[in-house]
Amino acid sequence: MREQISVLEALQQIDMELNELETHLKEYPDKISALEDEIRSSKEILENLISQKDEFIKVRSGFENEISQNQENIKKSEEKLFEIKTHKEYQALQKEITETKRLNAELEDKLLVEMEKIENLEAEINQKTEQLEKKESENREKIDEYQLELDEVKVAYEPKKHEKEEKIQALDPEILPIYEKIMKKNGEVLAVAKNEMCTGCYMNIPAQMFNEILTLTRIIQCPNCQKILYCKEESNSEAKTA
Repeated sequence: MREQISVLEALQQIDMELNELETHLKEYPDKISALEDEIRSSKEILENLISQKDEFIKVRSGFENEISQNQENIKKSEEKLFEIKTHKEYQALQKEITETKRLNAELEDKLLVEMEKIENLEAEINQKTEQLEKKESENREKIDEYQLELDEVKVAYEPKKHEKEEKIQALDPEILPIYEKIMKKNGEVLAVAKNEMCTGCYMNIPAQMFNEILTLTRIIQCPNCQKILYCKEESNSEAKTA
């Protein structure tokens, strides 16, 4: 039976290592994905700012074209003033020139607002571009590290599963269901019995049961935590008569 306990010890250790590997198999892709999402999010923010700038530039160009056209119209109208024969026509054209100049003044104010928006956006875009370059550099470095670790975990995982299968083959078939049930519930299957106490839950063990554990004639589970109890070799001297 002590041989079976040794197998259980090895199997438990393998399962703990497999659990850790499986955690990493899920953890590293999640970490990589989170870092890639950070980069993607920063790029989207930058792209939105550039898109806004493009829209403001279109508006600015519209104002500039309209101002330019109005200035051309004013010039033509002012040249036409010298050709007008009647006072009424002169006044009407002068009024038109004044209104166009007023409109241009409003357009120039709006143009200044758009130019200020573009200038502010350009400063923000430059800042976000620098931040993105820094974040992308840092995140890519971390991604490479996580990918390398993930590759190492994948390399270790299959051999470890094969090692588990070998240990299962060496285990008594009647013990395996007990092992699997306890492992699923507690994460650990074995507990050392010492000084008539289970070191897994620190509950007292009846003296007769403790003596049976010392002899290892059968599998004995702790009445409280259900872990399989065993004694270290050096504990055999503690055996008591029933």
